[in-house]
Amino acid sequence: MDWSEVVRKAAILAEKTGYVTFDQLNELMPSTKVEPEDIEAVLAALSERGIWIEEE
Repeated sequence: MDWSEVVRKAAILAEKTGYVTFDQLNELMPSTKVEPEDIEAVLAALSERGIWIEEE
């Protein structure tokens, strides 16, 4: 699956703070079944852009 839209939206959310929360990421993910490798791909793409994931 192409996760570029999720990564793009997360990058917009992270513009001011430099990070997104797990809750924000969960809201951006589609409600369909998400595989662990999909989550890893999104996290890797965010990391490459210098965006961190915070608990809250």
